[in-house]
Parts: sequence; C-alpha cells; structure tokens
Amino acid sequence: MIVRMAVLLAILLTAVTGNVHAELRNGESYQTLVNLHPDGSKRLLYSLNYQLQGFMIPVCSEIIITGIKKKQITFTWNGINYTLAWDGHTKKAGISLMQVAETFFGPACPEKEIEAMNELDQEGILRGIPQVGMSRAAILIAMGRPPFHANPSLEAPTFMYWANRYKRKAIDFDRDGKVVAVRL
Repeated sequence: MIVRMAVLLAILLTAVTGNVHAELRNGESYQTLVNLHPDGSKRLLYSLNYQLQGFMIPVCSEIIITGIKKKQITFTWNGINYTLAWDGHTKKAGISLMQVAETFFGPACPEKEIEAMNELDQEGILRGIPQVGMSRAAILIAMGRPPFHANPSLEAPTFMYWANRYKRKAIDFDRDGKVVAVRL
C-alpha cells in the first residue's frame, strides 16, 4: 500500500511540475484526477480549487474540454458547461493554467490506487472532506492539489487550502504522511 501511495504521489507530482506527456486538447474527453470543488451556481472552477461546500465533481468523472484560452478552460460534465479560471496567485507562482488543468484532468483516473486504499481514505475521497488519519495521497485526491502559491512542495508537513477568498483550512501531517489535524 505504501508503494501504491508513493506511485500516486509521483503521478500527481509529475502533473504538478508540468512533466506530462501531452497537453490537454480541445474537444477531447478526460477523467478528473481529483475531486473538484467548483462554485456550482456560477459553474466556475477556480485554479485554487476553493473547497466550497455543497457541490463537487467527483474523481474519475468524465469531462470534455470545450475551449482552451490563455486565462480559462471550458469543459462539460454531465452535459453542463463549466469554466476553469486562472487566478492571480497561481499566475504569480509561475504556474500556467494548463499546468493546473493537468493536475485536475487526465486520460485515466487513479481508480486502482483508490481501491487499494483503506476505508477511511476511500470515505474521505468519496465525501471530498479531510479526516484525521487519512493519507497524504488520499487528501490529494479528496481535495485536489493545494494552491501552488502557498504550497510549493507536496512533501510539506502542512497543506493550506482555501474554502473561499477569506477562509483557510490547514491539513497537518505526521512523518508517515497521515493527517493528524484539520484546522479551520
């Protein structure tokens, strides 16, 4: 199981650093690599992947890229159009919108890795909510990659997420990569 988590972390790190085999293409279908937390009423997914409550596009969902521009990527999920918007914090961190998109969408989701995880990890992923005891790999799938500007390393002892522009959520890990605290 530790090997599988390491493989998943390596896959996500590869996507995060931009060392992906090919960029996403307009008109093609992909799967979500992580749970996405868009603003359901605005149909807007921020590149920070704000941890908005009440709506989630689950990991392993099929999406279709319908438009690619410098500051936004449009896609459909379940026949509904969404926009992935590039925020200033991510831009200032030197991360392109395409690099962000490649952490969200890919040719195949981590289904086998999720199936190999323990019940607590699987439940947290299903709900998209962090829980004490979850693995780092499960948090990355449940919540997506934490924002680049505040989390340059996925090996850090704390991940910082935002619920919205003002509310933060810190996820603290122990040396073994297990969540020891979720701080609001």
